[in-house]
Amino acid sequence: MKGLLVENGGVQSSIQDAGRKGFGDIGLTQSGAMDELAFAYANMLVGNPFNTPAIEIALGGLVVKAQATMRIAICGASMEPMCGGKRLALWQTHLLQKGDVLRFDFASDGQFAYLAVEGGFQTPFAYGSFSTSLKEGLGGIEGRKLKAGDFLHVKEMLSRKEVRRLQSAFIPTYPEEICVRVLKGYQEAQFNEDAQKTFFATPYTFKGEGDRMGYRFRGEKVVADVNGILSEPICYGAVQVPSHGEPIVLLKERQTIGGYPKIGSVIAVDCFKLAQLKAGGRVRFCEISLEEAHKITASFYRFTLHVGEV
Repeated sequence: MKGLLVENGGVQSSIQDAGRKGFGDIGLTQSGAMDELAFAYANMLVGNPFNTPAIEIALGGLVVKAQATMRIAICGASMEPMCGGKRLALWQTHLLQKGDVLRFDFASDGQFAYLAVEGGFQTPFAYGSFSTSLKEGLGGIEGRKLKAGDFLHVKEMLSRKEVRRLQSAFIPTYPEEICVRVLKGYQEAQFNEDAQKTFFATPYTFKGEGDRMGYRFRGEKVVADVNGILSEPICYGAVQVPSHGEPIVLLKERQTIGGYPKIGSVIAVDCFKLAQLKAGGRVRFCEISLEEAHKITASFYRFTLHVGEV
């Protein structure tokens, strides 16, 4: 059989593509890669279309053994991948031979790395996506994180044998302080002028309290004029503010409805950046216009249409 044998699933490794969309009305979360930029580059380097499923490695610890020759790329957080006693560079392709063991250490910067193989993984498909949804138990490896003994089937393509590298100018960094752009929502009027000024003018610290569902931040309290609202659908990047006043940014495996007021939403491309922020990292929320948000988002997804074509 052609594929990868999992010897250690690490902290939390799972199969992800860009996620499932259009099923919120039946309570299914979006799921998908937490950092779509690193995910896209990993697939691009091995010649895959953007939405090809890859392994998302959260924090590190994954160990896999190649059961055939295959071409791979690793992008995202630095986890010092090792094979045959040699460290493999990120943001480029490598050739694994049958019997090679690939090991990931724990992340020194960022939180998520992506392991893509040429041709992609052959894994369960559910509700329009290969993505593992840990909440619903759907998708890759039937909706759970990878564990020792799992076998991930791949196609043996090897159509390109040359090493491909991402130019250094395009390689993202994962600093300890970032700015994320927020589009105000229709509930902004439930936050008075002082509350809005506080939210957009002061830094917040990622408490380390977070997962694929969302991240909670500590800092100056932001208090809405209402304690709660009727539960309603929640978009990707929504910034909920519970009664304790600490903002929560909801991410890929968020609940589909909620009853906390929302001051706005972090734009998608900045959610990818936010996902890589480590515990103790600081974030500033910066207001953006609807027109700017549309342009930035459209530009990113135009890029993904061409991933795998070069």
